[in-house]
Amino acid sequence: MRHALRSLARTPGFTAVVLLSLALGIGANTTVQCWIRHILHEPIPGVTHADQLVALVSNEGGGNISLLDSRDFNTLDTVFSGVAVSQITPASLSVDDSPEWTYGQIASANFFTLLGVQPLLGRTFLPDEDLKPRGNPVIVLGENLWRRRFHSDPAIVGRVIDLNRHAFTVIGVVPAAFTGTMTGVACEFWTPISMVSEVASWPLDYITWRGSRGMHSVARLRPGVTVEQAQSAVDSLNLHLANLYPRSNRDVQHRVVPYRDAPFGAQSVLGPALELLQVVSLGVLLIVAANVANLFLARGVGRRKEIAIRLATGATRFRIVRLLLTECFLLALGGGVLGTLFASWAVGGIGFFLPAVPLPVVLDFPLDAGTLAWTLGLTLITALAFGLFPAWQVSNPRLYEALKEGGRSSGASASHHRLRQTLVVSEIALALVLLVAAALCFKGLRQARTVNIGFNPDRVLVAGLQIGMHGYNEDTGKIFYRQLQQRLAALPGIEEAALASWFPLGLEGAKGYNVDVPGYDRPDGEQPTVSIARISPRYFAAMTIPFVAGRDFNLDDDANAPAVAIVNEAFAQHYWPRQEALGRTFRCAGRDRTIVGIVKTGKYRSLDESPLPFLYLPYTQGVSELDVGICVRTRSHPAALIETIRREVRALDPGVDLWGAMPLSQHVQGALFAQRIASTMLAGLGAVALVLAAMGVYAVMAYAVSQRTQEFGVRIALGAQPFDILRQVVGRGLRLAALGAAAGLALAFAATRLLSGFLYGVSPFDAATFAAVPLLLLTTALLACYLPARRATKVDPICALRSE
Repeated sequence: MRHALRSLARTPGFTAVVLLSLALGIGANTTVQCWIRHILHEPIPGVTHADQLVALVSNEGGGNISLLDSRDFNTLDTVFSGVAVSQITPASLSVDDSPEWTYGQIASANFFTLLGVQPLLGRTFLPDEDLKPRGNPVIVLGENLWRRRFHSDPAIVGRVIDLNRHAFTVIGVVPAAFTGTMTGVACEFWTPISMVSEVASWPLDYITWRGSRGMHSVARLRPGVTVEQAQSAVDSLNLHLANLYPRSNRDVQHRVVPYRDAPFGAQSVLGPALELLQVVSLGVLLIVAANVANLFLARGVGRRKEIAIRLATGATRFRIVRLLLTECFLLALGGGVLGTLFASWAVGGIGFFLPAVPLPVVLDFPLDAGTLAWTLGLTLITALAFGLFPAWQVSNPRLYEALKEGGRSSGASASHHRLRQTLVVSEIALALVLLVAAALCFKGLRQARTVNIGFNPDRVLVAGLQIGMHGYNEDTGKIFYRQLQQRLAALPGIEEAALASWFPLGLEGAKGYNVDVPGYDRPDGEQPTVSIARISPRYFAAMTIPFVAGRDFNLDDDANAPAVAIVNEAFAQHYWPRQEALGRTFRCAGRDRTIVGIVKTGKYRSLDESPLPFLYLPYTQGVSELDVGICVRTRSHPAALIETIRREVRALDPGVDLWGAMPLSQHVQGALFAQRIASTMLAGLGAVALVLAAMGVYAVMAYAVSQRTQEFGVRIALGAQPFDILRQVVGRGLRLAALGAAAGLALAFAATRLLSGFLYGVSPFDAATFAAVPLLLLTTALLACYLPARRATKVDPICALRSE
């Protein structure tokens, strides 16, 4: 090892290039692996035996399930240790008359027991604390909240605190490692699901009606039970529930999926992007390994005489290989250390891509022992990948030729040249695949930004109010909202003011109701649930959503008037194809409703979705949920009016504050979250691959020029012109680049179909991209060949032929 260190110190340029290349490759892989480990492999931190956790997903409610169904699934005790449900919610916590918005979860009583979370202080929920609606005002705090707002008070257990203007008794504190079951969201408190009305301001039928599928689930498989075995038991119970409760469970199916595949949390948004980045980062590491192997082959040729002397004086080939591999492993370990330092900084970079959301999203993960062990293994494998074959080849020189003084015979063999050229061709091919993928993603992201989303987000401000958390009921809430809408509409600088329960293209999905349309024969497997938003009059004007037919809601559409609805074109065409939908009736939310308006179909969940039926209901009519937000179209930048609007809200009630106020243009960036990560990271890794490929071409051509110095000297002495030498060297390099580009195009055609989930309005086989990227690579290769070629034209024949 001392000898290897001295040898590497004598070639600082070579050592630095290898260390930096390895640091980039290993660092990128460590960063992506850390994200994958914490988001996909361990999506719920702070729990025991996380590998046994699964989710139950229904074909209604966006994949969520109901509390009553979950209790039936708990009877499947041969396959499940338990099934728990929960839902995240914001809440207003007041400590010493100082209110603060915080996020927590309402959960079933077996929530902590199922997950194996032990309290630091006090206890968690008792088995019967989720049975009596509004009967168990108890709360479990997270350690971070306990330390921040209660100053780590050891007597916190038993203290009564103010949550949403309701008194809750603290029963325990859980460790900071546990932040809830919504991956990526930091929850700081937990209350029993029986307190849903006080904490989340939801109606009690969310826990008393079997069809209210608005809960996230987590289940634990019994040891030795597979997902397939659990699914078989769930299928049988699905049939039983459908027969027992035809009104709420007809055509309802539940699936068992690994928790990493749950349709909620960061894994549902980032999973495909992270899997793509893992493949890409491994591709970059392969390019790094090929490049470093090329450098070692070139270095080995320069050491042929040294190695020949060692062999001639008695060294075995095994000892020579051991010596060379020691250098490889030292460099790999150095690159691994630098890569780990790079990754420790880069793992927090995922937060750079986060859109502005009111959720307390936390995606800053530490480099834990598991990730570091993976990095060490990757480092050792990389060392073998780039070091073993060069060491084996270099350790077998032809002694007589290697020991001769000078001459062409002391150069590398033809097989040596072929190997180096093969490595360069492989680098170029892999770099082309990465660059094509990056270009396609960027083109798709740019195309997505120009798509017609069905409304105009410019100069619109949205904000939540959550007045149900401040003691309002259905009657007083409607009065508050009506007065607020009037006050906002009268403010200077505001063109339109409206209310809505949900705004499109954010990270949070819309709620849905089952729709029953007379005369419509629902195909097998079609979900009866349609996404809805509860809105006020002037919502469509504020959002600039155009009407196709009919009218807007008005103040007369109250609880005493006939129930009405506005639908989008996709809804009308789906249920009444080639017919007039205006004036038709359907049943939704327990009432028969008449369609009084039809609006243009827009984008609701994502930019690449097919046209979805969507339903708008008046917030004043037969809807018991209180919490809607404000939506105002302004004459100037919307953020400038946040404080003005806050003053108007507090003028009506000093205890109510805006929640999650932001321009709508920021809110809709959630729809581009995964695409932004994929395109930006691919671009960065593709740029690294391009530089490494250029370095590989340069190294091969520079080495070839150095080996052919005598040949070029003879040619120049016999009358060759500089342009002839330049053309010969550049032509050889471009042939290698062209061969790599051709192989890369074939690989790219096979691989880019995997990108379809990240492309909008762009074909995975986009002709312009497949033409431009090879041109870029060939241009880069031309520049990389030019310097060695120019050096070849400057060869002095006398100096080149002196040794002859």
